[in-house]
Amino acid sequence: MIKLTQNEKNKLKKFLDKYPLLLDLTKLSGVSSLELLMTVLDYKPAVADAINYTAELKRDIPRIKDLAQQLGLFLATSKYKYIVNSPRGIFEEISLNDPRFGKIILAFAKSKDKAQKGADYYHAKMVDGKYGYKFGKLMGYPECCLKFGNYLQNLEGDPNNFGFKNPAVESLKRSKHFAWQLNVFTISVLPHYPCSLTCKKSIAYVDKMFTCLDYIDKERSMFLKSYLTEPASLYWTCADRILLYGDFKQYTLGTGEMKYNRIEPIITSDTFYQEVDQKNIVQWRNMTKALQKGNKLIVTDYLCSIYLNKEKIFEVKKTNRYIPVLVKPDI
Repeated sequence: MIKLTQNEKNKLKKFLDKYPLLLDLTKLSGVSSLELLMTVLDYKPAVADAINYTAELKRDIPRIKDLAQQLGLFLATSKYKYIVNSPRGIFEEISLNDPRFGKIILAFAKSKDKAQKGADYYHAKMVDGKYGYKFGKLMGYPECCLKFGNYLQNLEGDPNNFGFKNPAVESLKRSKHFAWQLNVFTISVLPHYPCSLTCKKSIAYVDKMFTCLDYIDKERSMFLKSYLTEPASLYWTCADRILLYGDFKQYTLGTGEMKYNRIEPIITSDTFYQEVDQKNIVQWRNMTKALQKGNKLIVTDYLCSIYLNKEKIFEVKKTNRYIPVLVKPDI
C-alpha cells in the first residue's frame, strides 16, 4: 500500500473533523463519497455525476451548495434533465420543469470554472463522444484509460444514441489477469473504467484512496475491500449482477466454476433505467431463483448451468461468450 508523506498525514488530520460533512454531502447529493474525498484531498481535480432529479434533491440544492463550500468545493449543475432509457445509454434531454422523471448533472471542484466545465462536459459527452476525452481529462483519469474511453464512445455525434459497448466487459477482453483494486464487477471504487484489469495508474489511484480511507474511516475501508476481494460476480451490466460467495475455480478469465454457500443478487435495471428488455430481467431473476435452490454454478463461453450437488437444475444458453461473465479477481 502507498505510504503517506508527513504533509499528507497532516492534511488528513486536519480533514478528520470535516469528514462527517462530506458524508452528509454524499447523502444529500448522491455523488460518490470516495470521489468527493479524493477531490477534497487534491488527488482528483473534479467529480461529476448524473443524479435522479427528485423533489427532495431540488429542495436540498442550497444545503448541498453550503456543504460543498464548507469543504472548499464549488457546485455546478446542468441546465437540463436527462431521461436515460436503457443500459445502451440512449437518452433524451428535457427541461428541468418537465414533469417526467430524469437525471441532473452535479459537478464539484475546488475552482468554479472546473466545476462548471464538469457539468458542461458531462452534458456534452452524452451527445458527442469527442467530449468524453475532455470530460475524463478534467476528472483526472489516466491517459491510457482516456484512450480506452474514446474507444467506448460514439464519435458520430448522434443525439439519439451515443452508442454502447459494455465497458467492464471491454476491460476484461483486454486483460490476462485481474487486480482486485480494479474490480468493476462488484462495487467499483474507481471513478472511471480501467483500460485493463491490471492498469497500473488505476491501481495506484485505488491504493492511494484506500491509504487515505484507512486513516479516516478504517471500518468502511475494510468493508469495501471485502466487497472487492471476496465474491465472484455473475455479471451482465453495471446494474445487473449476482455476487456469489464460496470456492471459485477459474477456467478462463470470464468463465469458471463456483461452489457457493451464499448469493447476493443485484438486478436493478428495471428501476435504474426507464426502458429495459423485460425478457432479460425475467431470465436473470429466474437464474437468481435457481441459484438459491442450488449450490454450484458453471459458466462456459456458451452456457450457464446450475447444480444442486450433482443434479443439474437449470441451464441457459448465453447470447455471446461475454454475456454474462463469471469473474473474481486474482488474490
